[in-house]
Amino acid sequence: MIMKKDIKVVVVGTGLIAQKRHIPAWLKAGGQNCLQAICDIDFENVQKVAAKFKIPNAYHDFKKMLLEIRPDIVDICTPPATHAQLTIQALQDKSNVLVEKPMALKEEECNAMIAAAQASNRQLCIVHSDLFYPAFLKAVSLFQKGVIGKFRGMNIFLSTPTDYITSKKDHWAHKLPGGVLGETGPHPVYMTLAFIPKINEADIRTEKVMKEYPWSPFEDYRIHLVGNEGVSSIHLIYTTNHWAAEVDIYGSEGMLKVDLESQAVIVYRRPKLKASTLAVNSISQSCQMLKSSFLVGLDYLTGRHQSAHERLIRAFYTSINEGGQAPVSANQGLEAIRVMNLLTEQIRVKG
Repeated sequence: MIMKKDIKVVVVGTGLIAQKRHIPAWLKAGGQNCLQAICDIDFENVQKVAAKFKIPNAYHDFKKMLLEIRPDIVDICTPPATHAQLTIQALQDKSNVLVEKPMALKEEECNAMIAAAQASNRQLCIVHSDLFYPAFLKAVSLFQKGVIGKFRGMNIFLSTPTDYITSKKDHWAHKLPGGVLGETGPHPVYMTLAFIPKINEADIRTEKVMKEYPWSPFEDYRIHLVGNEGVSSIHLIYTTNHWAAEVDIYGSEGMLKVDLESQAVIVYRRPKLKASTLAVNSISQSCQMLKSSFLVGLDYLTGRHQSAHERLIRAFYTSINEGGQAPVSANQGLEAIRVMNLLTEQIRVKG
């Protein structure tokens, strides 16, 4: 799907997420004419990014950009503390808004953003990108089809390399409530909410592991989320040099093992620990892994691969063009922030 030429998009923020994910996704989805401008308070950097991606207009004044471009979509990729103000301003200017996670830092800010979207009759979509990984989409589909029976619980494990944020003294994430948890923590929270829509209890344990980085509050987080439908256990570490994103979903009749990096989804069933059962189960798992690896490799080789951000951005455009609902609603973003605040408040009290 190629976007209509009259859809005007602007991106606010020129950091890593904008350059690595959002800008390429818009250019791939809508072509060079779709992305009309980019804005950042660092005008020297915004000019460099505009030149790099051949974006026709570079601004350091957000109000001026809104006035001159009159964008249909404002894509906000700035630090979380700025999300509410920029979002409300764009909505009041009659633009639809796509805003990176976390939606904001406070529930009151989220409510103000939602009110602004309702008042302007415009869409507000939150970038809960991990929901759009092919593997996660497949896992949700398999669960909905009853492949593993009734939902019982889930485990989420995320490893973020130390040099991504932790070792960088001046990274803005260290100033967030809970430190780096405020930046990457929303991912496992909103993945949990896809299976447990309402969280009743939230507990967290934190550990300071890497003393050589005194500016980093913690590098190991263990989270326990309890809802009416089940329990989610989350482990986040920032102490290694590799990426990992694994989700285990437990059902009454089986289990799904999801690897968001390799995009593999494996169905596990071990009703008995008999030799024959284990043998069949092992063969089945190996075949599923080979099939998944082949299909993912084929997508890359044929150019059909789409990043999670690209899938979300395409879905958001469609919702605007066809008058549907945003792929991730503002209320979903609000609930993720409510849960995150339950966790960060515990960290504050313990600290």
